[in-house]
Amino acid sequence: MEDDKKKFDPEYQDIENSGSRYRILNIFTRFLNHETMTMDWATDHYEANKTAIQKDFKLIRRILAQQMPNRQLVLDKSNSEYHITREGVIDGADAIAILKMLIGTRAFSKAELKDFTSDILDLVDDGDYRNIKVLLSATMAEYKPVKVSDDLRERIRRLSECILKKRSVTFKYHSSRQGSDATKDIIGVPINMYFDTSYYYVMIYVLKDADPTDNPRIFRLDRFEFPIDSSKRAINIPYSKKVDEGTMLNKTHLLKMGNDVNYSFEYFSYPQTALDKLPGSRIVKKKENSVIIEGSIFTEGALLWIFSQGNQLKVLGPDSLVRAVKQRLVDTLKLYEK
Repeated sequence: MEDDKKKFDPEYQDIENSGSRYRILNIFTRFLNHETMTMDWATDHYEANKTAIQKDFKLIRRILAQQMPNRQLVLDKSNSEYHITREGVIDGADAIAILKMLIGTRAFSKAELKDFTSDILDLVDDGDYRNIKVLLSATMAEYKPVKVSDDLRERIRRLSECILKKRSVTFKYHSSRQGSDATKDIIGVPINMYFDTSYYYVMIYVLKDADPTDNPRIFRLDRFEFPIDSSKRAINIPYSKKVDEGTMLNKTHLLKMGNDVNYSFEYFSYPQTALDKLPGSRIVKKKENSVIIEGSIFTEGALLWIFSQGNQLKVLGPDSLVRAVKQRLVDTLKLYEK
């Protein structure tokens, strides 16, 4: 039906009437898009004789040899189909590993994931391309992302540019914090960006009306109102505030909310579970049925994880964190009182 519409489009007819130039370009782009064709199909579809199509193929081979030496136009004698083969820039297993990680994050919309997949598959050879498409087909069909916007790649690109050029940004933000004002403009300088548990985060040094005990702050990319405004000049921030993202991730994969405290936990389950979730943590003592783990953490993120562990964890210190845990437990029990 789409082809029928094109036949009645004057602009499309003008392009087709350009003759062999249009035909060669159309054949070439079809091949680059992983399509195959037989000689009989090409002569019928383009209403050209066999000699003309053979010359087209010869020209395409010459262009590939000069401009894309890792690709060749070949004939599959088993089905008489022509197609372009490619030498892979990356190994097929590497491509699967990357794509499976992307799918597992659930961070991108289905449309953006398809774009990622197409870009990555362009880097593997023909055989791997077909195999990976088969391996991913069922997974892609059932893919369900977290609730994110369709422009996450653009958000990452824009914020990355501001980080590199040290430009301030002005934006509105939909925070999960109680009492936050989503209509208020926030002005700050993005410092770095990182990914954790299905979401991308950007650390921003807030320039106006900032809480000195909570600056720089962490913002989730999908909660920005987009597009954002950025300044045209670089702004330097205090050196002490330039927190490295690696340092952040080593503190915890959890929320950066509350004070940064040095903690001590007694953990009664498999120790590596805690060590994996709390980068930078360490076992300082082994007991008969538990271990003592110490490290640095942000209290709000810590509380969320502590309660996810049930009776497998006991907070030993600091006292402020112990009190916070006890208070949360009291508040939780109140929810079940009649």
